[in-house]
Amino acid sequence: MKATLLQKPGPLTAAHFTSILEKAILDLKGDLTATIRLLGVSRKGWAKVEILGKDEEILGELVRRKFGLVHLDLREVEMQSVYDCVAVGSTGDELQLDFGIETPRLLSATIPLSTLRAQLADGQPLAYRDIVENYCLFGGMKSSVRITKLRPERIDAWLSDEQINQFSEWVKTGLDRIVVLDCFKQQLEYAINKVQLNRDIISVQPITLTTQMAVCKLGTDAVGLMPKLGANLRKNVLKPFIPRRILARCRPW
Repeated sequence: MKATLLQKPGPLTAAHFTSILEKAILDLKGDLTATIRLLGVSRKGWAKVEILGKDEEILGELVRRKFGLVHLDLREVEMQSVYDCVAVGSTGDELQLDFGIETPRLLSATIPLSTLRAQLADGQPLAYRDIVENYCLFGGMKSSVRITKLRPERIDAWLSDEQINQFSEWVKTGLDRIVVLDCFKQQLEYAINKVQLNRDIISVQPITLTTQMAVCKLGTDAVGLMPKLGANLRKNVLKPFIPRRILARCRPW
């Protein structure tokens, strides 16, 4: 079986992306009787793999859960279905999220500002930029969407129930988080150790291979940690996810 993963390198991670992905795949494979090899990348840069062997279906499911899959052909997409995707930026006041479509043309899912306001701001007239910054919906951030309109020239979507529940969980913990874009987990962990923030950051959660989330200890201010962490991640983009700010500015959770 062949699959295209929801994983691709950014400018800073391109040189070592293949070796990091191969190691992650081998760790996932464990003792399963199957082989998996990289076939290259899609037109949009997503990693393509082939899985063969007795346990290929089991390994394929593990790969889907761990890395996510993209859909290359618009004919594979169904109305009201949920798809993993990665934010790729905006067109005006609309959020663009890529889940792989290359045929018959390159296409991303679009979430209009009105939808973002309805889901993430209780209908308040918040600016597009404010919503994106509060929820860290920057390019490279993984999300999931439900397709609401499907046309050859445009796909409209809402954030899925699963994604809304994820935001709810992050807010309700009360823990500040730092999203680090275009960065491997090992790089972030090294930077945390180097500046001795181990007591302030309780875990590192991979969002994708190249997007990480550092979870702060209860009562720790993410914004206060960012200059120290950023001193060792000078080329990376660091963004804070702050529950108390979301509750004050966006909506109750």
